[in-house]
Amino acid sequence: MSIQHTLNISQLKAYRPRWPWERFIGSDACLKWSFRDLQNLDAAIRLTKRRRCVVQAGGNLGIFPKRLAEDFDRVVTFEPDSKLFAALKVNAWESNVEAIRAALGCDRTPVSLSGRRRDTSGRPTHEGLTHVAGSGSIPQVRLDDMSLKACDLLYLDIEGYELFALRGAERTIERCRPVIGVEINRNIEFYGHTAGQLRSWIISKNYKLSFALNSDEVYVPC
Repeated sequence: MSIQHTLNISQLKAYRPRWPWERFIGSDACLKWSFRDLQNLDAAIRLTKRRRCVVQAGGNLGIFPKRLAEDFDRVVTFEPDSKLFAALKVNAWESNVEAIRAALGCDRTPVSLSGRRRDTSGRPTHEGLTHVAGSGSIPQVRLDDMSLKACDLLYLDIEGYELFALRGAERTIERCRPVIGVEINRNIEFYGHTAGQLRSWIISKNYKLSFALNSDEVYVPC
């Protein structure tokens, strides 16, 4: 259903006046966090010299793919959750957005999802917390299997599953040298990894940190 807005619509409109914010599908809470992190995405876009193709995972309500569609020739976005995927298709209707209902990972084992909150904050849950929770029936895709001709930006917000997605994109990263954006927070630990391991993996591919903002870190090729 459409958002019942308690957010500051004037603030949203100031960012993108022509976007139909009042008609977007999704919850206020989910939209709130997506909107907050758009500034991080904007900064990553500015670092991307060529804008032929971007791969974005954690398509969520479609706010990130919609923004990326303004600057890139091709936007490939992954969202495994059926309800979020449906919202994404409505909200990010742009013709250069290619939405794939699958999890981006390091093998081809189908996965299951959970929307429960894994931290102890006590804050309400919302659809943006959906994460990979084990084996199941939802497809998992390795980015390397897509054999993309170009990937200029790889932007991941997948609730701690980032290192798996990067491992499945290793050849693409080495060949295309995209700017890399990742979310780094405690969710990584629920998959047996640490923030240090994720950072070390990226740096080992001859990357350096460009900036960190909120929970996001963006790396550029050295």
